Amino acid sequence: MRGVDYNATHMVKAVKGLDLNPNAYTYVTVDGKQRRIADSNKDDSIDWFAAWAAAQIDALGTRPKVLLPIPSSKTIANSPETYRTFMLAEAIAKRVKSCTISSALRFVEARPSSREEGGSRDPKVLYPNMTLIKTLPVGQIVLIDDVMTSGGHLIASSWKLADKNRSPALALACGRSIDVQLDDPFSVPAEEVDIARQDDDEDIFG
Repeated sequence: MRGVDYNATHMVKAVKGLDLNPNAYTYVTVDGKQRRIADSNKDDSIDWFAAWAAAQIDALGTRPKVLLPIPSSKTIANSPETYRTFMLAEAIAKRVKSCTISSALRFVEARPSSREEGGSRDPKVLYPNMTLIKTLPVGQIVLIDDVMTSGGHLIASSWKLADKNRSPALALACGRSIDVQLDDPFSVPAEEVDIARQDDDEDIFG
């Protein structure tokens, strides 16, 4: 792993709130300034990500925005609003005008995490286990996640929004898992994700 790859990985782990090696640290450039990331200040990375994310949201225009955090695998209807992606959305909302946060998207029951417990990333498995527990506010919906791997959680979330005749205008994540080494791992390009529903699959969509 190159130094720049380690730096990017360290940053993403910090945003996710994972434990970092207490004897290790790295520096990343945020807004033109060198920022030191260590386990002791990893939560500062939330604000650094939020500054970047807010700029992407502002580029959508002046219409009201609704930040919709993608729930963690253990986030169900009665879970408090303390899950990591909600914290990311809170930090972003402070920097965006005409912006609200909705914690409406939840899992029906706690699921095994895909990273640690081998849980599924298949949107056809995730979708029927997701629910919207409240009415979504008016505005452009922006999905917020910490890391995008296969895109399964994002796609399943979009399908659940489609049930209410809503769709995301944008989805943002701090990290992207890919199988190729980039010259600059901090410059992963924007990509189009196919969120089209297979409405002929009655087992999934009823």
